[in-house]
Amino acid sequence: MGLLAVALFWLLPRLLGADTEAIVQTMPDDTAVFAEINLLQLQDSASRQAASSFEESYNAADIPFNAADPSTIFNGLDATLHSLAGVTVSEDVRPWVGVNFGVGLLPMVDGQSRWLLVATVRDAAEAAAFITKVNAIGEATAGSYDDLVLVASDAATLAAAQTDGLSLADSRRYQETMAQLPQERAATLYVHMQEAAELWQTAVPTENQGIIQALQGVQPAYTTLGLAAYATEVGIQAEMVGLHEPLNETQQMLLTAQTAVPTTDTMLPANTAVYLTGQRLDLLWKLLKGSLDGLGYSAADVDEATELFAGLFGFNPDTDLLAALDGPSAVALLPVGGEQSVGETAVPGFSVVLLAEHNNPQELPDQAASLAAGLTQLGFEANQTTGVYEVTDPDGRPLAAYTVYGDYLLVGSERVGVTAVTELTTTLANAPGDYQGVWGLLPPNAKPLLFADVTQLTEPFALNADTLPITQAVLGTTSDETISRATLILVLKNRNE
Repeated sequence: MGLLAVALFWLLPRLLGADTEAIVQTMPDDTAVFAEINLLQLQDSASRQAASSFEESYNAADIPFNAADPSTIFNGLDATLHSLAGVTVSEDVRPWVGVNFGVGLLPMVDGQSRWLLVATVRDAAEAAAFITKVNAIGEATAGSYDDLVLVASDAATLAAAQTDGLSLADSRRYQETMAQLPQERAATLYVHMQEAAELWQTAVPTENQGIIQALQGVQPAYTTLGLAAYATEVGIQAEMVGLHEPLNETQQMLLTAQTAVPTTDTMLPANTAVYLTGQRLDLLWKLLKGSLDGLGYSAADVDEATELFAGLFGFNPDTDLLAALDGPSAVALLPVGGEQSVGETAVPGFSVVLLAEHNNPQELPDQAASLAAGLTQLGFEANQTTGVYEVTDPDGRPLAAYTVYGDYLLVGSERVGVTAVTELTTTLANAPGDYQGVWGLLPPNAKPLLFADVTQLTEPFALNADTLPITQAVLGTTSDETISRATLILVLKNRNE
């Protein structure tokens, strides 16, 4: 009986068209980006309940969907697959596909993009008909290999995939990355950073590549990224991991400074829509300052610019301000409600606010006044009302607002956001609802980073409030010298009740 059980355990997934290594073994070892879905991991009750949360949004978009079969959620990829190969998931793939399918973005050849789709097979006859249809359409090239269906961007890529050789499964970096993720995962994502960066360079306009290089200089030197997603009792959880070179001294100090609980949610209003918490903006500035060569600026150029600023405004923004922001900080998106019309805010219906603690706060009032005086000399307006400075350009258009609030510097895209902080009555930390409970969903060792009340974000992001399945999102991180980890939890409608 024991031998029979073992045999069935090995055989059943294969009868269903499942093989945990089949897809990745077909991908080239230099694959830049690889994503895989395992439908066998979508058959539990948590997955079915998660899928039911998407029913209204799919019905509203006229996408075929069956809440009892979570795999139908991938019918939402119909348009994407049709643009690549002229076929759809719902009508052309589902009749034959097994429980594993994946896609790889490959290094370019002679300036041409390459990709490869691979799926296990449940119905061989339907799969053969699919291959014939794809080849007849001619937008891609399809074939079979070892009981798999392959669809490629071109014939050479398909032929290479049908040949035994080194695969992504043989890659040491892939193996090390996947070893950091849960084995039971419905979705997997892997990114080889060097290969992916070369693809991104072709997609990003030349004038914007310097900005990307500067931002990369702030982060650890990642070699690979990995992600695993699966359903839970409250919604969808994604575990992310990044393997990187050892952190430099500044990055290590920044990591050590992050706290186990949010420290600035007591300063934000209860209706805060997005809350990004952090520490040590001075260290972030130091990292950014050291990476501006991507934009064509050296550290000496920055020093010269800040000295010129000091000559006009009376203080050096580098040494007197940014270097002194060595405490708690936060960025928040605050709804403005009826106080200000949607068309008058930088983000429709919201105000963006930055707050940061200064280690020598008695200097802040003089710096705030000096900044206003200098802006006036340049033709801007910086009017102060009840302690809040409102800055407008020479044409009278609002640019920003700022004030000093205790030991903190507050900067907002509009005055209404700044006053929402200085005049608050109920704080986010004590907000009614489940704000604290959402943070509690994170693993015990994860440090809080981001909270979002997604129900408030429908207007600026053109989402349908009636059919949006996600109600809240929370993100936490934990890192060591060579591995960074993050947990993202999406709370779905009616799942946290």
